[in-house]
Amino acid sequence: MLLRSLTALVGIPVLVAAIWLGAPWLTVLVVAVGLAAIWELYRMTPALIGPLPVLLGAAWVAALLLGAQAASGRDNFLVISSGVIAAGSFTALLWFIAFYRGDDLAGKRRFPIGLAYLVLGPIYAGFLLATALMLREITGSEDEASANLGRNWLLFALLVTFAVDTAAFLVGRAVGIRPMAPSISPNKTWEGSVGGLVAGVVVALVFGLVFDLDIPAWQQSVIGAVVGVVAQWGDLIESKLKRLADVKDSGSIIPGHGGLLDRLDSMLLSLPAVYFLVVTVFVP
Repeated sequence: MLLRSLTALVGIPVLVAAIWLGAPWLTVLVVAVGLAAIWELYRMTPALIGPLPVLLGAAWVAALLLGAQAASGRDNFLVISSGVIAAGSFTALLWFIAFYRGDDLAGKRRFPIGLAYLVLGPIYAGFLLATALMLREITGSEDEASANLGRNWLLFALLVTFAVDTAAFLVGRAVGIRPMAPSISPNKTWEGSVGGLVAGVVVALVFGLVFDLDIPAWQQSVIGAVVGVVAQWGDLIESKLKRLADVKDSGSIIPGHGGLLDRLDSMLLSLPAVYFLVVTVFVP
């Protein structure tokens, strides 16, 4: 517990400072996190798949994140990301044709699973994480409050996600009796899930008062409810990946906390959910 607390005391100020300052500091941090995440994911594969080319995945993730930083607006972001994903998928297919061994029956079964990990991994760790950079770049009108709109949205999304995770854990531990997904994560309960959902809505309304988000309260509550659902999906997805790989943690890069993916799992779905809700539904 002491080690976890010390890590948090160092990590949280670094994260907040990077968000507050924006590019290039936030970009450097997100790229470093993305590279570490794909490294963990490619190592955290079922034993039957075999090793995957980490350098290819890292280059793909970096291209997605730097492309997002270079984009100006949603449309450019989607165009650049689509191009990077297409180029990365083509390169991944070439690598499989040239280097992947699937001559026996077991190898033939491995082929589609290995290709799925290789192609979907950078999208999972790169494209989804890139929405953090896009959230930070949201702007409104020219007044001072709107100039900080992107910073406020990114802080809002992270704080609501943290609240969902914390409430789901505490409520589940206190009163949880009905397992939600015992084969994936035995400690998660339906009671904890409901607690996380409620916390998402409440915290979204609270921080909607703290931050000037330029949308009405009911829209903030909708976003909080969506985060309350998708953040828990993200947690379950990463738990399933760890089950498939038969590992307890995705890595050990964060002292006392495990791997980066163990901390990112909820954010990798909540960040894109908040971003696309904001730019396509509430502020088109």
